[in-house]
Amino acid sequence: MERITLSIPDDLKEKLDKLPEVNWVEVARAGLKKRVEQLKKFEQLVNKGVI
Repeated sequence: MERITLSIPDDLKEKLDKLPEVNWVEVARAGLKKRVEQLKKFEQLVNKGVI
């Protein structure tokens, strides 16, 4: 599995640290996956001439 480094503002990091029970890596992974799926669907619609 590949790794990436993500930079976030200090104030956001402080908020994340206050919720240690949340698996932020999994949240980020799911968000990235969802965005890729959305972009694929958009590309398909563009290719079909719908958009």
